[in-house]
Amino acid sequence: MEKSILFEVQEEVNLVAEAIKSVLDLEVIVYDQNKVVVAATGGGHHAVVGEPVRGHIIKEVIKTGKHVYNFEPGFHDVCKSCILHGNCPEKADVSFPLKHEGKNVGVISLTAFSEEQKAEFKERHLVLSNYLGKMADLISSKINAKTLLGKYLHMFQMLQVAMQSMYEGIIAVDQNGYILEINRAAEKTLKMKRNEILTLNVSDIIPDLPITKVLSTAKGYSDIEFSLQIHKKKIQVIGSVIPLVHDDRIIGVAISFKDLKDVQKLAYSITSEVDDSTFDIIVGKSKAVLQVKDIAKQIATSDSTIIFLGESGTGKELFARAVHQESLRVNKPFRAINCAAIPEHLLESELFGYSEGAFTGARKKGKPGKFEMANGGTIFLDEIGDMPLHLQVKILRVLEERRVERLGSNSSLDIDVRVLAATNKNLEQMVKDGEFREDLFYRLNVIPIHIPPLRERVGDVSVLLSHFVDHYVNITGKQVSGFTPEAEACLCSYDWPGNIRELQNTVEYAINMAKSFWITSENLPTRVKTKTNQSVLNQELTLADMEEKMILKSLKKHGDTLNGKKEAARELGINVATLYRKINKFEIIRKMQM
Repeated sequence: MEKSILFEVQEEVNLVAEAIKSVLDLEVIVYDQNKVVVAATGGGHHAVVGEPVRGHIIKEVIKTGKHVYNFEPGFHDVCKSCILHGNCPEKADVSFPLKHEGKNVGVISLTAFSEEQKAEFKERHLVLSNYLGKMADLISSKINAKTLLGKYLHMFQMLQVAMQSMYEGIIAVDQNGYILEINRAAEKTLKMKRNEILTLNVSDIIPDLPITKVLSTAKGYSDIEFSLQIHKKKIQVIGSVIPLVHDDRIIGVAISFKDLKDVQKLAYSITSEVDDSTFDIIVGKSKAVLQVKDIAKQIATSDSTIIFLGESGTGKELFARAVHQESLRVNKPFRAINCAAIPEHLLESELFGYSEGAFTGARKKGKPGKFEMANGGTIFLDEIGDMPLHLQVKILRVLEERRVERLGSNSSLDIDVRVLAATNKNLEQMVKDGEFREDLFYRLNVIPIHIPPLRERVGDVSVLLSHFVDHYVNITGKQVSGFTPEAEACLCSYDWPGNIRELQNTVEYAINMAKSFWITSENLPTRVKTKTNQSVLNQELTLADMEEKMILKSLKKHGDTLNGKKEAARELGINVATLYRKINKFEIIRKMQM
C-alpha cells in the first residue's frame, strides 16, 4: 500500500487537529485515502493513529468529494452495511474531503462522542461545518506546499548537477554583490577553494565588471571581455552577465565566463585542428616519466623524426601532440592516423589522398590525404608497425623525396611535414623477420623515445587516480572525493597491463559505482580486485591510519576554517564534535603545516 502524502505533513495535521479541539471541544480525526487514521485528538476507541477503520462515511466522502453531515451515526443510509449499524459509538459527525491536485487524498471529521457534544453539535452545525471546511482547505494547502517544496528541491538538485557539469565558470551573486554559489569550473579558473570564494564580494575578484549597473537597470551583457583579479594576478576572460529577476524584482546576477586563452584555443582548434595538448597535461611525477618529458621537450623544437616506443595505453599520442605544441610548427596542422585501425584497402587513400575518378565512388575533385593536409605541420603515424609492406615503400618515398602523389594522379605535390611515429611492436625484430623494411626503420628511428609502462612509473598511480577522479567528477556531476586508503592500495598494487588507458576506464567505472563520497574497494572492477598483488594488500593500513589519511585529505580539500571543518565532517559522515576529537587525536593541524 502506497504511503499517503498526509503522513508527510502529519506534524502540521496534528497541530491543526489539536487547535480545532481546543476551540470547539469536539474530537477531530483525520484519515487518508485508505481510511488509515493520520491524526486523532482522542475520544474514539477505534481511532488509532496508523490503523485503518471501517469508515463507511469516510469511504463515501473520498468517493464523492463532498462533505457529509451525520446526525445519527449508525442509522445513516451509508451505514447500513456496517457491523456497527444501529450501535455506532459516535453520536454525530461532519466530514470534509482533503484535496490535492484535484484528487481526494483524505478526510477530516469533527465528531461528537457524548450526548452533550451532540446537542452542541446540532445547535451549531452550520458554524462548525463552515469552520471545518476552512480547516480542510488549510490542510490541503499544507499538502500542496509540501509537494511544491519537494518539486523545488528536486529541480534545485537538477540545476546543481547541470551547473557543476558545465565547462564554463559560473558565479551567482545576490543584490549586494556577495557570492552565493559557484561551480567547479569557476574554482579551477580562480584557483581558489569554494569555501574561500563564498566569503567574498564579486568586486574583490572582478573589479571592472559593472555589476551595480546591471542590478539597477536589469540589463545584462553578453560575450564581453573582462579580467579576474586573483592574488594580484589578472586573468583575461570572456563571458556574460545576466540579471536574475523574480516577481519583477532583481534578486541578483549570474556571471558566466571562460578563460580567454581557452576560447582562443578552441576557436583555433575548430578552424585549424591545432591541438592544445602540451606537456602539462601528461600527468606524473615519477623519475621515469619526467625523464621522458625532458627528452621530448628538448627535441621538440627540432624537425627530426621521432618514434615513440611503448606498450598500448602508455600515452604515445599524447607525447606526439605535446611535441607538436612545443615545436616551431605549433600554428600549423597536426594530423594523426592509426595505421592499424583503417582497413588496408582504404589506408593508402587516407594517407596519400586520391584524384577525381581514381576509383568507383571517389569524390568529385578528389580528396587530400593526411600528408597533404598536414603540410607545414606534423603528421603522426600511430601503430606504424601494422603498416602493410607495399605501403611502407610509399611512405619511404615520401620521407626521402618530400613529395606526395595522390591515387589516380600523375603529378606530385611538394610537402613540408615533420613525421612522428609510434608502435607497441619490436620493429628491430620485425626487420629481422622480414615484416618491416629496414630502410624505413632507419628513416623513422632517428630519435627513439621509450614511453615507460605504468608499472614502472613509481608513485604515478596515485597521482593519475586523483587526476581522473577530478576529470570524471566534472563530467558526471557526482560528489566523490577520492579513494579510501584500502581501495587506493588495491589500485597501486595492480600491475596495469592496459596502462593509463585501463586506469582511466577503471576510475570512470568506480565513479559510477560509488555510493558515497569515497570510492571503496567494493566499487572497483572485478578484474582489478582479483588480480591485485596480495603481498602488497597484506600490508594493510590500520583503521586508525585509514581514518587519519581520509581526515587529512578532506581538510586539505576544504580548509581548516570553521566552514571547512563543517564541510569535511559532512563529507566524512561524522559530526563536527567527532571531527575535532579526531583532529586532536591524530595531530592533523600540525601535519597539515608540515
